[in-house]
Amino acid sequence: MLGCVAAGTIESLDGGRPGVSLVRPKDEGEHWVQLVLLTMAIWVAMFVTMAVIPSFWLYFADGTLKWTGKFTVPYGLGELVLPMQAVRDVIVVLWYGVALTGFGLAVRAYNKRHPRTLPSGEEKREATGGYK
Repeated sequence: MLGCVAAGTIESLDGGRPGVSLVRPKDEGEHWVQLVLLTMAIWVAMFVTMAVIPSFWLYFADGTLKWTGKFTVPYGLGELVLPMQAVRDVIVVLWYGVALTGFGLAVRAYNKRHPRTLPSGEEKREATGGYK
């Protein structure tokens, strides 16, 4: 049956060993909605930062700034001559690095603020699976 709530653990099927908890968490109804909305917000934020902003920058650099010439960087023994399109693309790559680092740090901060814990009364299960 969908939506039924049972209390206790499954013990009769595995010979009395502690099993899977069937107790429904108190905040389950709101929790999945929050996670879906959070996931949608993260998707939109990543779409804007990883697609819209770099695309806008490329069009802006080509159209408004007219970056079509050469870019000269003097260094100790000579000069480095780069096309402006290369400079434009390097800026986009740096933007990707900043955006991905920012998202990674945000995930890290969220995980530190909301650590995963087992429900009260449950013990950590032994890791199984994998290659032996």
